[in-house]
Amino acid sequence: MSAHLPSPVPRSPSSSLASVVARELRPRRVTAMSVIEAANTPQTVAVAPAPPAVPHPAPAARRSAAQIYAAALLTLGVAGIHFAAAAGHLAEYLPYGIFFIGLGLAQVALAVAIVVAPSTRLFLAAALGTAAVIALWFVSRITGLPIAPDPWRPEIPGMLDMFATLTEIISVVLFLLLARTPHKPKARGRVRVALSTLPAVPLAALAGWMAVGSALHPMPAAFNTAPAVAGQPSTSVADLVAAPGSEPLKVFTLTAGVVSIEGHQAWAYNGTVPGPELRVVQGDRVRVTLVNHLPDRTSIHWHGLRLPDAEDGVAGITQNAVRPGGSYVYEFVATDVGTYWYHSHQDTYYQLPRGLFGSLMVLPRGGVAESRDYTLVVHTGADGSSVAINGSHRLHLDAAPGDTVRLRIVNANDPPLDGSPIRPALLGAGYRVVALDGHDLNAPQVIGPERIPLGMGQRADLVFTMPPSGEVELAGLIHHTPGNPFATEPVSPVTIGDGPAPTAVKLDSLPRFDLTTYGAAAPDPIADATAFDVTREIGLGGSPAFYNGTYDFTDTFSGYTSPYVPPIRVREGQLVHLRIVNTTTGKFHPIHIHGHVFTVLAKNGHPLTGSPVHVDAILAGPKETWDVAFKADNPGIWMLHCHVLGHAVAGMMMTINYEGISTPYTMGTDSGNVPE
Repeated sequence: MSAHLPSPVPRSPSSSLASVVARELRPRRVTAMSVIEAANTPQTVAVAPAPPAVPHPAPAARRSAAQIYAAALLTLGVAGIHFAAAAGHLAEYLPYGIFFIGLGLAQVALAVAIVVAPSTRLFLAAALGTAAVIALWFVSRITGLPIAPDPWRPEIPGMLDMFATLTEIISVVLFLLLARTPHKPKARGRVRVALSTLPAVPLAALAGWMAVGSALHPMPAAFNTAPAVAGQPSTSVADLVAAPGSEPLKVFTLTAGVVSIEGHQAWAYNGTVPGPELRVVQGDRVRVTLVNHLPDRTSIHWHGLRLPDAEDGVAGITQNAVRPGGSYVYEFVATDVGTYWYHSHQDTYYQLPRGLFGSLMVLPRGGVAESRDYTLVVHTGADGSSVAINGSHRLHLDAAPGDTVRLRIVNANDPPLDGSPIRPALLGAGYRVVALDGHDLNAPQVIGPERIPLGMGQRADLVFTMPPSGEVELAGLIHHTPGNPFATEPVSPVTIGDGPAPTAVKLDSLPRFDLTTYGAAAPDPIADATAFDVTREIGLGGSPAFYNGTYDFTDTFSGYTSPYVPPIRVREGQLVHLRIVNTTTGKFHPIHIHGHVFTVLAKNGHPLTGSPVHVDAILAGPKETWDVAFKADNPGIWMLHCHVLGHAVAGMMMTINYEGISTPYTMGTDSGNVPE
């Protein structure tokens, strides 16, 4: 008796992925009895008629072959990008570099396996592993990773890694398609297979070009912004120190070290974030000793102060960064009354948000007129993802009815990727904006609640009188960027005094403070000048380019990135006019000058009609043009840069070089000096 087998059912190429996975993973049980039975089974069987022949049975195989080649090429391209990125990560943090090398090697092995031994299990594993890498990328860019060197600090998405991630997303789709029909390429149809694979070739070639180009465009090992020229007399910035004098001496020590705050690792001066507030009186001689207990080099910049160039604290331009275990003494005379601050200017992008900053107040010799004088430093919280004021997420200040209160707002917060400012507004009392960046405004009038845009590094002094009853609130101490997923979350407002809270308002509905019309006009020697000795237009833009050994989105000054931006060359005594043109449509750039003060001339071609405005940073919003000027009265080599840390580190830095001044210091990979 012959055994009749059921007719085989043709399997459709469009079988579901789940059924393919189940069939591949189903265990097959083989026993000795089954082998014996199979051997004793008669070979005469009735076979059902074969299904009709399909005219072209191989398209699925040829289609899968094209997908296999494409997936292998894309995987190799991404591996090349990861190898290129490994060099920079090795220098930054050894485990990161090892991770990228391992990831690149794994992707090379995967590309080989895809071609040599394709299988459903391989493609499912590849899809799962690649999806995990993509997820890790998103976490590192949105919330940051809980590991050194910057726990929970989001990284800036760069062009190179965004391209790699897009390529990996395409690869995941291909892996899932290949898991359905994992056919090994056949000899026939190779021409069509090759042609259908061509779309992957440009992507892989672009990835390889980025990888090779990154290696060919490294950061200079040592770059000197103003070298001494043989045979030409010059003065070194190291010799531009404060002259000896008999001024009252104020002595401070700032010890930079690693601490734990709220369960998070921070870098701090004297164990606190912000660092201790330094209060001195106009005319005091200030001597500060920096002691470095950090694992990296560091320095201190005195933001906004006009002081001798040797004391400016910019690593690679005015000094060498202080090595771990070392110390450095800064000494200068506090000549300008106002609200200032200090922060690291070595590897600023990493060191400042970790906690290396604090406030510095220069008070008038006769004291302040207000009965209450408070400093509010707005900064990134210890968890790296929220905003704090003076180290706290909730702040209440004492004040009685009738008290006059001065609030000194210092924006030390690292902003979102677009550089958007904070926009504080005082609710519950009328107030005057008496100073910007530490410099008084003329005849400031009382205004109602208005939003005051402050870019990173900028300051504003508000003065008001406490009402007979009720508290006053300072709101808007957050970055406000509608629709921006990287924007910082809100914080509770600062409250002053006791009593009922002021009437709630929608901050977006409040008018914006306009520094070009506020206060009363007054004579000003620079604003009233009719001619300038040096004129320079600086276009604020950005483009994809090789920078610091990586192909990335860059922020540029007139198409150049640091350290290759042509300097502004001046002679002592000259009047310098700068036209700052923000060509971008979605970025804010607070352009900060060292050692000098801008006099604001015009905005978008319209001269100021209010008080003369003197600031050390001008906030250039999207598509805005600002005309500013300064007198070259402080010889040295001075930084001019965007104070959005991500923009500065992406290339938006340059120098103002005085004739006859040179620097013996260099910045770059060999020198150990990294000013941003």
